[in-house]
Amino acid sequence: MSEIRANDVRLHVQRIGPRGPAIPTVVMLHGMVMDNMSSFYLSLGTYLSDIGCDVICYDLRGHGRSERTPEGYALADSLADLNGLLDALGVDHPVHIIGNSYGATMAIAYGCEFGERTASLTLIEPPFLLEGLGEEMARSLTQILAAMSDDEVELWLHQAAGRVIGRATRSARRLLQETTIATDMLSMTPFSVEALGRLSMPVLAIYGENSDIIGQAETLTSVVPDTTLVVLEHHTHMVLREATGYLRELLRWWLLGDRTTPRPVYVPSATKRFETPQWITDMVPPPNLNTPRTVTTAESSHR
Repeated sequence: MSEIRANDVRLHVQRIGPRGPAIPTVVMLHGMVMDNMSSFYLSLGTYLSDIGCDVICYDLRGHGRSERTPEGYALADSLADLNGLLDALGVDHPVHIIGNSYGATMAIAYGCEFGERTASLTLIEPPFLLEGLGEEMARSLTQILAAMSDDEVELWLHQAAGRVIGRATRSARRLLQETTIATDMLSMTPFSVEALGRLSMPVLAIYGENSDIIGQAETLTSVVPDTTLVVLEHHTHMVLREATGYLRELLRWWLLGDRTTPRPVYVPSATKRFETPQWITDMVPPPNLNTPRTVTTAESSHR
């Protein structure tokens, strides 16, 4: 584990892969609240390092093993943290940024503000609104906190959730309860169409066909130049987890291949079709969380 002080915040960072003038440096930005760097490190990070990329994964402020400050969760703070991190690591050349969910929204903002430090953007399921983005993010976080505070959720965490899920959920609840993250989202200003139109780096945008935010893809591609849109059939907002194998092929083509050649063809599985549950769209906990847990034979043998 490596810790770096950047923008006066202690950040947990992992940097893997070769380095050198001809080596592409890739920075990975994970999602908000229930996510951390491990989702990228395990799915795409080690793969990209193995094929010749200099990969930087880190836990955003308040997430994973990075410092959970009481405040400082506005988008501008996230961008300042990233700039501080790159400076602390001595990265003085443009980087390829890959973001998932909120991390993808952050990547767009970084490209607009610091285009000279950005070689390309890969946006996996970016929440993208030209108006009301901050209000929408704050509303979602408030509803998540309300759901996590539900008595049935607490009982489910105690009885049925696995150790990792339970730990992650409790950490997320502390982030929402003990910091200004939800209110800080209200300060997120709408994206400027003019600024987006000036983005000079190539952009790869990836959405799941069954995502609850698929409707935002058309807006993004209509205002951001040089955008390659990929919509994955049979997938949801969780496309990073659901289609990891294809994303690896796609990023090899995007980062190391010849983009004038056709991109890898996606062939959906005939046996798997992912759907976004209604309770996720409605932002309420699923029913029957208080169903008693069934103890497996393996667990019984360890008692």
